Amino acid sequence: MQDTQKPVKVQGKLYWNQYMTEFNTHFNSDNNKYECTLGNLSDAAVEALQGLGVNVKNNPKKPEQGNYIVAKSKYTFDPVDEDGNKLDAKEFGNGTEAQAVVSSYRHKLSAKFGAAPSIKKLIVTKVVKYEGGTGQQDAEAEDEVL
Repeated sequence: MQDTQKPVKVQGKLYWNQYMTEFNTHFNSDNNKYECTLGNLSDAAVEALQGLGVNVKNNPKKPEQGNYIVAKSKYTFDPVDEDGNKLDAKEFGNGTEAQAVVSSYRHKLSAKFGAAPSIKKLIVTKVVKYEGGTGQQDAEAEDEVL
């Protein structure tokens, strides 16, 4: 089935950027799709996405994300800067600002969950540097617990 709706351009903030280039197997070891979470969507963006049939999420346990979508793909997401230069998604952290061109597609569970968002282009407009650690400090702290 081919969608004839025109894609929309929305602005928001990126979360969980590492899953743009690696599978998120934390909750499902069989996951074979890359993910792009775009949050803090404006009311106008939510309305435009709903016009495409996309169910925009808002989880009270994740208030920092506000209204958000999670696009999934068999292919990695390739964010670029405003000049079109490719960026490494692992280099920036939660809250990185971006514009996305989003379309939607129907799937077997669309009747229940809405159409799936598909990010056609992802332009990073303001990078928040990733400040994550290696996990070594956490491992050492756990060793000291008595």
